[in-house]
Amino acid sequence: MSGVRPVKTASFGSLSHFIKENAPEGAGTRCLSDCKIEKECFYSAYNNYMEKGLWGPYAREPVEHYGANLTEEIKTESLKKDNPYGRCVWHCDNNVADRQTVLVEFENGVVANLVFSSPASKPCRTLRIVGTKGEIEGNMNDGYLVLRKPDLKEEYIERISCGSFLKR
Repeated sequence: MSGVRPVKTASFGSLSHFIKENAPEGAGTRCLSDCKIEKECFYSAYNNYMEKGLWGPYAREPVEHYGANLTEEIKTESLKKDNPYGRCVWHCDNNVADRQTVLVEFENGVVANLVFSSPASKPCRTLRIVGTKGEIEGNMNDGYLVLRKPDLKEEYIERISCGSFLKR
């Protein structure tokens, strides 16, 4: 993209948390059909996709064909029966890393890193770019970018709206 080639990379991570051996006692195969701990589970499909409003970027695909007719009842029924996002995080066929760190050093000395942690307290995607003349920080779920420039007298902050990832 920038024409500057990477010269060193390192990446490590694994699927270590969301495996059946770590499932709490009483966890079912689907959150809304056979799980005895759904109401207390941090990873409850209902809690995350319905109550916290994370439906948009994640669980929408299996029910997109409803369009404007998509109701809360249809969403809940989908999570209960056939939506892949209604499955228990410990009892599904997941084979992707649930944590990963990637480091890249470029020819011009720029270093980039990506840190991914699935069992996070706030599920969101953030971006942070730190440069010699300021930094840009963004949160895709909240739909903003913040530009900060260092100044000896006062901090300069500019908040730029870029639309919410959740509302797509």
